[in-house]
Amino acid sequence: MKTKKNVLNALAIATTISLTASAAFAHSDHDHSTVSYKWAASDDFKAKIERKLNASSIDNLIGLSHFEQKKLAHYDINVGNKFNTLIDGNNYLIERTSAGMSISKVNGAEQVAYSDQVPIKRINMVSKASMEHKSHTGHDHANLPYEWTFGVTTQNKIVRGMVQNDQNAYVGLNKFEQSLLKEYDIKPGNTFQTTIAGHQFMIEKTTAGIKVLNHAEMGGVAMATSNDSSM
Repeated sequence: MKTKKNVLNALAIATTISLTASAAFAHSDHDHSTVSYKWAASDDFKAKIERKLNASSIDNLIGLSHFEQKKLAHYDINVGNKFNTLIDGNNYLIERTSAGMSISKVNGAEQVAYSDQVPIKRINMVSKASMEHKSHTGHDHANLPYEWTFGVTTQNKIVRGMVQNDQNAYVGLNKFEQSLLKEYDIKPGNTFQTTIAGHQFMIEKTTAGIKVLNHAEMGGVAMATSNDSSM
C-alpha cells in the first residue's frame, strides 16, 4: 500500500509539470510554431472542414464555436499555433486564429512533423481474459480500442482521486470534460486506456464522470499502440 501511495504521489507531482509523454505542451499566445502532435478530428470537426473545402470560397478561414475553441485551448493549442490533422487520408495544416482557424493542405509526408496524436488514438487491444461488468440500463460496456489523452487539469483531478481512494477511484467530470468524451462517441459503460506521466490506466466512463479501474481489473487486457493511429 505504501508503494502504491508513493507511485500516486509521484504521479501527482509529474502531472503538475507536464502532460503525458505523448501529449500537448504549452504554447504562448500568437506563437506561430507547429505543435508536436497530430490532432484527431471528431466527426463534427471533420464535417465542418469538409464543407468549407467543398464550398466555392475565396478564403480558407473557418469559424469555430465556443466549445471548439475551448477544446483546443484545453490541449494548449493557442491562437497562432499550427497543428496537423488527417481527413479522408489527406493531411492538413491548421492554424488557430482569434475567431477560428485557417486551413491548408500539406503535400508530401516530409512536410508533416508530429510525435503523437491527441486527444484520442486507436490502439491494438488483445483481450487475455474477459472483463466482467454489471449491466446497467443505457450503458454500453464495450472495451474500446482507444487511448484517450486527458488535459492536464483533468489528469490532476484523476490523480487526486486515486490518492484519496485505495480501491477504484470515481472522478467527477464537469460538463465540458464530459462533452469532450461524448464528441468522440465514448458512452457511459465504455472502457478505454489512458496514460498519465508514463503510467497506463484503464478508465470506465460513468454517467457523471469516470472510474479508474484498479490493476486487478485491467490485468486481463494487453494493449499496445497501433502503427495506424488514424481514427
